[in-house]
Amino acid sequence: MTNLARALDFALEAAEAAGKIALHHYRSELESERKADGTWVTNADWAVEAQLRIRIARAFPDHNVLGEEEGLTAAGGGAARAGAPTWIIDPIDGTNNYIAGIPIWATLIALRSDGRSLIGVCHAPMLEETYDAGSGLGARMNGSPIGVDPIARLEDATFCYAGASSFQGSDCLSLYEALIARTWRDRGFGDFWGHMLVARGAAHIMLEPTLALWDVAALEPIIEEAGGKLSDLNGTPWTEGEPVLTTNGSLHDEVIQLARGTRGPGG
Repeated sequence: MTNLARALDFALEAAEAAGKIALHHYRSELESERKADGTWVTNADWAVEAQLRIRIARAFPDHNVLGEEEGLTAAGGGAARAGAPTWIIDPIDGTNNYIAGIPIWATLIALRSDGRSLIGVCHAPMLEETYDAGSGLGARMNGSPIGVDPIARLEDATFCYAGASSFQGSDCLSLYEALIARTWRDRGFGDFWGHMLVARGAAHIMLEPTLALWDVAALEPIIEEAGGKLSDLNGTPWTEGEPVLTTNGSLHDEVIQLARGTRGPGG
């Protein structure tokens, strides 16, 4: 069994090293291209993921690695090991921001086993914010404990989302519009940051129409250890490709009920 405290210390050190690489390339002459799914990748994404894979292979040679750019492999390369704990890495979450020179981007690192994310680190060097958590180990920002704001009324809540256009054509559009109408205020703080704002009590709801595992795995333990909830729109554990709802916990059931009402039968 993996020692979670040791794994979390490792992930924090690896994320800091990854951040230095990303900062070296930031606001420079980036090489970028569109991938088959339409998202962007840069030479910085590749460099960060390569460094993280080297570090994981040295520290945890019996584990697997799933990275956004290179897919799923054994830690040292080759076919993944059946049943082995898996490190999930997103070298630069918020690549569009990174390319544009907007400082909301981060390296995400998680350790996942038996379908659960056990540790998560979210390192955003330009924001000078590093979030970390482990199952049963609490959640922190920059080393200090964090927790959600336990307000219980939608009318008092701050609602975050990635961007209005992301809801067009999705079955989350009506829920998005309902939350805009019902909450105190809304802000388009997308990618990892909206979820982390909920975890540290600065916001209360974050909604995204669809995400990949590397976008979510590191966030799950941070949100849960901070007292929040992350699920799909049925209130069940999130699975890849489904909408992601993060709340402060107190509002979760109400937002789920609102989702059911706006999505209609079979939604």
